[in-house]
Order: sequence, then structure tokens, then C-alpha cells
Amino acid sequence: MNNQHKITIYYNDREIILWENSPEFEKLVENLKIDEPFVHKCSDRMFNILDVFFDNPNIENISFEYPDLNKLFYDFKSHFKYIEAAGGLVKNKNNELLVIHRFGIPDLPKGKIEPNENPKKAAIREVEEECGITGLKITGEAEPSYHIYFNKGKRTLKKTLWFRMVYSGKEMLIPQAEEDITKAEWCNAEKLKEYRNKTYKNLRKYFQTYD
Repeated sequence: MNNQHKITIYYNDREIILWENSPEFEKLVENLKIDEPFVHKCSDRMFNILDVFFDNPNIENISFEYPDLNKLFYDFKSHFKYIEAAGGLVKNKNNELLVIHRFGIPDLPKGKIEPNENPKKAAIREVEEECGITGLKITGEAEPSYHIYFNKGKRTLKKTLWFRMVYSGKEMLIPQAEEDITKAEWCNAEKLKEYRNKTYKNLRKYFQTYD
């Protein structure tokens, strides 16, 4: 199914999926024989469903569907504090991916977009700050990622915009200690395969080399 027809949002290892109710969606439901998703009718019902989801850790996933995916996401994010971030999928001349380690978990360089800041500039700034390198060049974009966390008891939804970058310099990687980053390294395909099982579920699809 084309990713433009759904948005997957992670809360730890659990999933909330927003579906566009389209002919493609109906065909997917039929072919995969998946359970019928919750039908989005009004924001009140969405609020109640979310309450049930967060209060019951045994619920692995829930779904909402609506003909207009943008409208569905707009309604969904109204139930959260909403933050946008930007990050880099950076490769070097050896086609190795730049990976950081924060709190002992393999991660990718990213951070909050400042007010009125261009997302591409924010992504480059975050990589520079977190890894200590300069001279990055953006070559494209990747799918955004979404995850939910609680901050001081408040539900927060973060959307991270990802930009593919190349780095051709020879600077030493310097992890940003004040951001709890203990290590930054260039990873080949074998190392990425190892880290893919250790990183956050919403980031696993990015732990790969690319052309």
C-alpha cells in the first residue's frame, strides 16, 4: 500500500495507524483480512478511544480511518501537544550511515525545529551540533516519523522530518555530551542490521544504507 494512504504513529512499541478510507484502503482490508479499524466520526470519539489505548498497555494497536487523511491527522494532533523536529540520514563516501547513541540506545541525529526556522536548516544544525561535523549537503527527503511520549503528564506528539544528506569531509565525530549523546559513529550495513533491533521501533526503517 502506498504510504500516502496511512500514517503510523508509535507509542513505545505500540502503534496508532491513521488510514485514508480510499479504494486502495478497502482493497488492503479485504486482502489482508485485518480487523475493521475504528471509524473516525467525531473528535469526541477519538478522545475516548485514545484514553482506552493509553490506559490499557495490552492493546498493541488501534486504527482510525477517514476519507481525508490530512483532516484525520489534524483532528488527531489536536489531542496532543504537537512538536515538529528535523533530522539527518547522513551517509559518507563509504555509504555508511551516521548513528548516535543516546541513553545507551542507537539513534539518529535530530532535534526540535526552532520558531520560524527552515526544516532543512534545522536538520543540518542538529547534525552539526550533535555530531560535531560541518559541510553537510542535503540530497533528498525521507518519510517523516511520528511518536508519542508523555512530558510532565502531558501527551506529546512529535513529527520528525528526515532529510538525506551526504558528508565528504574528514572531521572527527564529536558526540554532544550535554544532549546525553555518548557516541557517534559511521555504520556499515552489518552494523546497521545489529542496531536495527536495538533502536526505537519508529526509527528501524531508517537503519539502512541507501544509494
